Amino acid sequence: MPHTLIVHLKEGMNVQQYFVVRQVEERRTQHAKPYLNLQLADRSGIIRAKLWSEALREYPGPFRLGDYVGVVGFVRAYQGEPEITIQKIWTLEQIKQKKELDNEEPKDFDPSLLHATTPYDREQMWQELLDLASTALTPPLRDLVLNLLQANETAWLNQPAARRNHHAYLGGLLEHTWHVARLAHRIAALYPDIHQELVVAGAILHDVGKLKELGQPHAPDYTVAGQLLGHIVLGWDMIRQEAANLAFPDENLLLQLEHIVLTHHGQQEFGSPVLPKTREALLVYYADDLDAKLKIMEQHLQADTSDRQFTPYHRLLQRELYKIGRETEPQPEEENSLEE
Repeated sequence: MPHTLIVHLKEGMNVQQYFVVRQVEERRTQHAKPYLNLQLADRSGIIRAKLWSEALREYPGPFRLGDYVGVVGFVRAYQGEPEITIQKIWTLEQIKQKKELDNEEPKDFDPSLLHATTPYDREQMWQELLDLASTALTPPLRDLVLNLLQANETAWLNQPAARRNHHAYLGGLLEHTWHVARLAHRIAALYPDIHQELVVAGAILHDVGKLKELGQPHAPDYTVAGQLLGHIVLGWDMIRQEAANLAFPDENLLLQLEHIVLTHHGQQEFGSPVLPKTREALLVYYADDLDAKLKIMEQHLQADTSDRQFTPYHRLLQRELYKIGRETEPQPEEENSLEE
């Protein structure tokens, strides 16, 4: 059976294809029967799935975050959203053993269908980011930023920017950083009194801590350090360590850069320990927030394939979105073919 992307799965459809596991929770029904609550993903999105107790006895796993799994089941609607009821499930390793394959993948397994990636050319984005740091910055900020970029190139090219909400795909962190840095650079140019180098350095490094906060890029989850400290503190620590390695000569300039990174969530309830108290920090916060919100809106619009003029309510954005250009014009009634 060919792979049907999650975004196209509808109630009543049968499923027989591969997914990647994004979440596994062991739960019990009200009658104390064990079952698994899963989230399965492909390159188009994530869908909930249930492995009820009867099927769980026959297919006990174990199933872990990041596993590739072959699933047989059907799609039902639950609370207005599609959900897969799993009838059979095997890990890719179990399928390979079953088919007596050694290091080969089953012929119908195509990982390119399972992993969302940035739509932009990663090498081009990376080079543009390096060029921006090289041309818009001077020492010591240029040395600090370029050292952190070059030391983390492989991770930065692959890392998602988040687990779910925005840019949650391979190369997502690079795409987000690329957008925020260019946006902040252009805005700063409109205000001659703003320290443009601080803005560019802060924009490039604002999410550097996500390189340590999230592990396993193809199915991102929090590392222990990510859970205990979060990317804001981790990024601040990475900058402090690199500054120490360079014997950074301007303590006040470093302090202002750290302030940008520590305040880029804008509000204490969103994780920043203090509010932005410089114009440079405020600018980077808004550029970061704008790019994230625009991506969330883009993803929400793409996920809604209905003919309605407005999307369903988005809990994070707290609104429905108007699908510009998707208005449906009244159609003339078709003649009844039975009368012909």
